[in-house]
Amino acid sequence: MRRLWPAPGFRGRLMLAMLTLMVITSVTIAGVMMAYLFEGEKSRAVGQLNVAEGVAREVMARRNELLISRLQVVADDFGFKSALASRDLPTITSALANQSARAGADLALLVDSDDKLIANLQGLDNGTPAPFSGLLDQARERGFAADIDIWHGKAYQLLVVPIKGPGLRAWLIAGFTLNDGFARFISGLTGTDVVFRRRDGNTVTVLASSLDNKQMTADLMNTFDAMTRQQLQEGTHYFIRAMSIGKDHPDGSELQALLLSDRGTALASYYRLALQLTLVVVGVLIVAGILVMITARALGRPVLELARFASDIGEGHATTPPRLRASGELRVLRNVLTNMLSDIRERERWIQHNATHDDLTGLLNRKALDEHLRQMLGAGEPFVAIGFTLADFKVINDTLGFSFGDRVIVASGLRLRGQLPADCVFGRTGGNEYLALIPQRTLDSLDDLLDRLHAHIQQAIVIDSTPISLKLHIAVLRLPEQANTADEVRRRLNLTFDKARRVETHTAFYEPGGDESHLRELRLIRDLQGAMNNGELSMKYQPKIRFDPVDLHQVEALIRWQHPELGFVNPEEFIMLAERSGQIHTLTEFILRCVAEDARQWQIRGLDIGVAINLSALDLTNRRLTEQITATFRHWQGNLHRLTFEITESAIMSDSELALQTLADLRALGVKLSVDDFGTGYSSLAQLRKLPVHELKIDKSFVLNLDSQTQDQLIVKSTIDMAHGLGLSVVAEGIENAESWALLQQWGCNLAQGFFLARPLAPTDLDDWANAFSERRAGLSPTDTNPRSESLS
Repeated sequence: MRRLWPAPGFRGRLMLAMLTLMVITSVTIAGVMMAYLFEGEKSRAVGQLNVAEGVAREVMARRNELLISRLQVVADDFGFKSALASRDLPTITSALANQSARAGADLALLVDSDDKLIANLQGLDNGTPAPFSGLLDQARERGFAADIDIWHGKAYQLLVVPIKGPGLRAWLIAGFTLNDGFARFISGLTGTDVVFRRRDGNTVTVLASSLDNKQMTADLMNTFDAMTRQQLQEGTHYFIRAMSIGKDHPDGSELQALLLSDRGTALASYYRLALQLTLVVVGVLIVAGILVMITARALGRPVLELARFASDIGEGHATTPPRLRASGELRVLRNVLTNMLSDIRERERWIQHNATHDDLTGLLNRKALDEHLRQMLGAGEPFVAIGFTLADFKVINDTLGFSFGDRVIVASGLRLRGQLPADCVFGRTGGNEYLALIPQRTLDSLDDLLDRLHAHIQQAIVIDSTPISLKLHIAVLRLPEQANTADEVRRRLNLTFDKARRVETHTAFYEPGGDESHLRELRLIRDLQGAMNNGELSMKYQPKIRFDPVDLHQVEALIRWQHPELGFVNPEEFIMLAERSGQIHTLTEFILRCVAEDARQWQIRGLDIGVAINLSALDLTNRRLTEQITATFRHWQGNLHRLTFEITESAIMSDSELALQTLADLRALGVKLSVDDFGTGYSSLAQLRKLPVHELKIDKSFVLNLDSQTQDQLIVKSTIDMAHGLGLSVVAEGIENAESWALLQQWGCNLAQGFFLARPLAPTDLDDWANAFSERRAGLSPTDTNPRSESLS
């Protein structure tokens, strides 16, 4: 992701680090001070609430004394006592009302000595038990009683005084409500707001408050609900202290007075101090920033000069070390950078040389040659590219060692360089290969140069007293007419090298069209896998006829490829390419599946014949070959002896140990083994005797003209006799006429194959051919004068 702004430099980072340190220090100190100040202000708020609680309790106590005094005056009033003595209820009630109004009481009850109502102003039934029995008990003990209680949903400051006469006559109970006015009265004395509430379990009821309705917010009510006895609660706008008033009730309910101290008022001095401290911190940071900028600039200038010096070194510019007034580490750094500049220039020269020259010979390497090649092709001037390869160089490495081989490479390069024109470009492209690019104008005679190079390089080279004779393969391209790019030059040189290895002079000139064959091979290799999947490959079967008795014994499976664009592709061509590209095992597995399916269809149709299948040399190195054969032909169930695998002599000899093991495994399965194209390979009779095979198949080159070539007749007859002597049956392929058939039949050959008998057939055509061949059997049977051939083993 691209940065929206550039990264800070050294000075910026230095300033940032110093400012960060200053900010952290200042903020930390300010934070600690603010925390202490806040706690102090909070403590003062708590102290104020404590004082307010004491004042509130004192106010309520004094009010009790005042009210008791007033009630005592009422109780001592003669008229009131006279009304009570009259026992006239209307008179008593009227006197009670007058005296209650005089005392300012909101609740008035007259109770006899048996705690029953004499008269009341609250509409209670006289003569019934009076409320507040506990308060009456307290009054009997102390002579009077005072408490705060809730009656009919209202909180009252209750007072009980006796009405004395000659003997105790009654008790006067008066109640004064705790209303908003009383709350505001206490608020005025304490300097805090007051709220009277009742808590009954989780239910909280506000009875009176010095706050108006707008101030009684939902948030404040939730804070009230969360408070317990004697708890200090911090709300959004208040510090709150709860104090219990009145007695505890058996039902668990409780009366409380909440004292509220305004946070804004309590913390006003804190906020003023916080603002002053913030201004001090900002001022300190501004001064510190100015000092940091001055310091960073002074410290950063030499570092910046050294950074520019290092940047110039990195970019390869011509530069000189900066002059510094500073000493110590910066001067050491300047010296280190100066030495580094010298080392880098020396290393660049060494790297440049190694990048364009071969480590072993010191000649130009492939990269440098490609660059020269592109330049010369771009110039358009005619020149000649000559590639050189030392023949059989692997033998030298294997027999004399790689160190010796390296010295041969060096000596060969020097010899070639000495015989080439002075202004040509010459180098080693890798391994035992060299390349020379010679301008046409400096080349007197190309043929003379090539002869001279051959003669000179083939002179014996003496290394460590060991004479070595070398052979040189040479490939020649005329440029730019025969190639336009470096890639084309390399590819066509390689194609020309293949031709040079096959010609006697070991020198080859590129011929136009040579790489079309290479491109065809590449396409066939690429299309082969698809051909197996889309039905381009098909199987043909050529019958193999027994000589005595004459009948269809077996068919040879032959694969065919009809390419949609290239047409028919010779099996020898694409099988060789499959071996080269590593697809041969896949192709063999495909052939096995096709043969197994065709054989299954023949059995369904009643045609029970054996099948011969060709194996590649690389198939004998496949350790899973026997498993594949067993799995593919599992439906044959004991008839694997009707399956024959044909292997060429060269395939057996390519890796004789592994090939013999694979052949032994195949023979153990019960299949038959045949040596194909016998007579064209390199196996000796001693090797043939060791092979676990059942038959020999004489190559068709000895059979095609058997009727007219005496030497071929001698070779074929001798081969048949030799094979029979070794216990092997013989197959002759390439029979083209009746005369060759008769000769082979007379010599005891076992099986025949060729166009005289049948061409390769599609699997569905084999039935019709078998019916037609039955009509020819009589003409092909041996005569009485011909010796009968040995039966097939």
